[in-house]
Amino acid sequence: MKSHYIPKFYLKQWEGADGKLEVFLRRGDGLIISKRLHRTATGYENDLYKMPGLTPDLEHKVETSFMQMVDDEAVVARDKLLNGPIPQDPSIRAVWARFVASLIIRNPEELGFFKQTYAEDLLAPNDYFQKRYEAAKGPDDPPTFEEWMVKHDATQPERAAIVTLTNLIANPGLIKLFRTMHWTVIDISSVSRRLMTSDRPVAFTAGMVHYQGHWALPISPTKLFLATTTVGFAEDVLKIPMGKLVRKVNEMVIGQARKYVYALDASHLAEVRRGMSKMEPPSLLRNIGRLRVSRNYVGGKPSNFQIWG
Repeated sequence: MKSHYIPKFYLKQWEGADGKLEVFLRRGDGLIISKRLHRTATGYENDLYKMPGLTPDLEHKVETSFMQMVDDEAVVARDKLLNGPIPQDPSIRAVWARFVASLIIRNPEELGFFKQTYAEDLLAPNDYFQKRYEAAKGPDDPPTFEEWMVKHDATQPERAAIVTLTNLIANPGLIKLFRTMHWTVIDISSVSRRLMTSDRPVAFTAGMVHYQGHWALPISPTKLFLATTTVGFAEDVLKIPMGKLVRKVNEMVIGQARKYVYALDASHLAEVRRGMSKMEPPSLLRNIGRLRVSRNYVGGKPSNFQIWG
């Protein structure tokens, strides 16, 4: 199953009259090239959220039930942001907050990191669980609880990590923080330069409770979504000359990109070649440090989870 970690509805705004968008990507030899592709042919990985060890009717539930819901509900919020005014309905703001957070978490690199970290913590020796296991284990069981878990179901850590990922995307504290920020949509159509996007399109500060705390995401070639902790910082951003603002945003989405950069046309090839993957992309998962996970069969939420640490 194709898992579009850069959703098709999001990329539609960069389509041209031919129904395709310009996609910048690396060839096998490392050279960055551009191609005209349909949005269904990019920004995905096969079976990205597949849960091993389940039956065929359940193994893709995270994709078909959760991720599809995140994207479908975000369409309404995106359309309201594009057409104005800024939505004030808490439910609309919540689904958009969840979608923007998902763009940071749901990509192959973050998911791979999370699976590895989750498995390491889940299978780390734990005196409490080892004592309970020793009191219950039979003569043919392995000596440690961690060995028993692997023997009982070797796919458990990966499956639990994917389930926990959905809890992180829908984290109530993060969503509440995001939806109560000051939202602005900046129209840059007065300048000739256009906004680009990529497979890592979100910019945000590592802490939100300060003057410059913000999230930013291009939502079309001429519209930039900005959520700020303070109204004053949003006003500061609006004072930046539009041409400079577009240049800085494009540098960000190009620099953070790992596999794909998107634009209306191929005129940005030299710019992409200079800057692609030169920046460390933002990460919610790496900010929380080592996870302390419960040993529930379906995978527990981190017991001391704090977004901003």
